[in-house]
Amino acid sequence: MTDVKPKTPKSSGKGSKFFDRGDEVAETGNWDFAIKMYLEGLRREPDNLERGHRPLREVALKRAAQGGKSAGIMEKLKHAGGKEPLDAMLNAEYLLAKEPGSISHMVALHKAARKLDEPVVVKWVGEIVLEVMRQAKKPNKQICQMLANDFQDIEEYDLAVAACDVALQAFPNDGELGAMAKNLSASSTIKHGRYDGESDFTKSVADMDKQMALSQKDHYVQQREVLERDIQQAQAEYEESPNVPGKIDALVDALLKIEEEAFENTAVEVLEKAYRESKAYRFKMRRDDVRIRQMKRRYRELREAGEEAQARAAAKALLDFELGSYAERAANYPTDYAIKFELGRRQLLVGQIEEAISSLQQAQRDARHRIQALNLLGKAFARKGWHRQAVENYEKALQFEPREERSKELHYNLAEALETMGDKEKALDHLSAVAQMEYTYKDVRDRVERLRKELEAAPPANS
Repeated sequence: MTDVKPKTPKSSGKGSKFFDRGDEVAETGNWDFAIKMYLEGLRREPDNLERGHRPLREVALKRAAQGGKSAGIMEKLKHAGGKEPLDAMLNAEYLLAKEPGSISHMVALHKAARKLDEPVVVKWVGEIVLEVMRQAKKPNKQICQMLANDFQDIEEYDLAVAACDVALQAFPNDGELGAMAKNLSASSTIKHGRYDGESDFTKSVADMDKQMALSQKDHYVQQREVLERDIQQAQAEYEESPNVPGKIDALVDALLKIEEEAFENTAVEVLEKAYRESKAYRFKMRRDDVRIRQMKRRYRELREAGEEAQARAAAKALLDFELGSYAERAANYPTDYAIKFELGRRQLLVGQIEEAISSLQQAQRDARHRIQALNLLGKAFARKGWHRQAVENYEKALQFEPREERSKELHYNLAEALETMGDKEKALDHLSAVAQMEYTYKDVRDRVERLRKELEAAPPANS
């Protein structure tokens, strides 16, 4: 693995007194003050890995080990983002110091370091994130791809390949990841100078496809062997203590890592037995999750095979099963608003409008689903013919300042409801807002032109 060469320090030595003070107070266990001092030093020397970033990370881990609390809500708001790249990096590093295991803070720090153009820091924090992905039960594909791209940008090709390999363990059949790994391996080979000048470079590149295929096949075989050993170990522990919930979950987890129907069916049998003997509903709920996973896969396979009629039938069977399962979950967990949201979404799809409105009105209490629940409520009221109530829900959702994609949908839906009510001017305002974000969104361009012509042709209000 090659080392990133540090750039010339932006203000060499100006942070030393803060780093020294951080070292002193860290020895006394005054973690919070040490964090403050290291950050002050990094404000002056943002690329100082050995004196700033590394000791700050060590202090953060020691603080967490002794029960140090993570940042509170107000602290998080105060340190959210930053107008300048340096502020964003220091804020992210502050929050990570208070919660060193947070993957979201790690990713925020990594992105900020990229914007600040600090390759040494990008590599350092990127390796931390990569190790977290290695340890995860199912690595995050998007994070791994981000790491691979960023490592590639700073010419750390070995790390970029490693990030792809971690993602491929979870998504072995992902063609995009496979192609990315192949290209990065080629770049790594070129950088390391494995061509001796006598061999044909073109031939070597041509052979790379074959080498990559063999490598991926070998990787798959090795991964399969590991997963099967995990299943055998989990099976043995389960058979010794078949009524211990942790042993049941561990066996199911191991079985589901191999995404094949036979292993999934075994997981279903284990969960059905656990539910039958313990009456603990969570086992039945998890069994249904496995069934849903299988039905979704069957639907995708039929779509990809061009079997449209069978795919539609599979989609209907899936929706019916999900509707029954979520209704049962809502009865067992009446205050779980995330379940209410999933139930309401499916009730709306099958035309159970009254039931959907009731479920979604409860679901909006969950901040994670509030905007989506209000959007679906608007749709439900619109389908019922209650357009004023639909407008009120769309407007309420927009008050929460949703992200652009959701905002476009809400403005568009709101415009439809307003036009139905006869308020063409307001409808045009909201369609124009959509056009400002994405001119080609749905039929917004045609609708804007039509409404403008209709409003221009309309007689004045006082005539």
